[in-house]
Amino acid sequence: MGVSVDLPPPPDVLDRSGGGSWVQLVTAVNDIDAHLLAGRLTEAGIDTRTVKDRKAPGAWLYGGSNPWAPAIIYVRSLDLQAARLVLAEVAYSDTPALDPDATPSPNRWRKPTVWWVTALALGIVLSGLVLAQVSRWTGTCQLPVLCAQDRP
Repeated sequence: MGVSVDLPPPPDVLDRSGGGSWVQLVTAVNDIDAHLLAGRLTEAGIDTRTVKDRKAPGAWLYGGSNPWAPAIIYVRSLDLQAARLVLAEVAYSDTPALDPDATPSPNRWRKPTVWWVTALALGIVLSGLVLAQVSRWTGTCQLPVLCAQDRP
């Protein structure tokens, strides 16, 4: 039992009972996810095969070995239910536990909102000063940074 990458499932010449044929379990997002999932399935004693999707856009740029291309994971039909249980265990173990005593902070949105309002107000004020300086000339400098002739 092992993981072989980029090999299509072998044809079943001897086994015609329906338990040894290869069936698609899941399509992984990329090669890394496929490798991690195939390793977890192999750890559980389930034989796997992975096949990269070479039809993805831009696959020719990588010579057919695009690490970000989706990969299909195959298992034997006899092990399909066990593989689904392993997938469920992986999904359940990755879910963060909810603490019933923890309440979300009501001021969670307040800090970003205050920051954005302050940034927009400063942007409007400074833009108004620059436009006022450029649009009319009063003889005095309203924003010393823009007045090079008034500097000593």
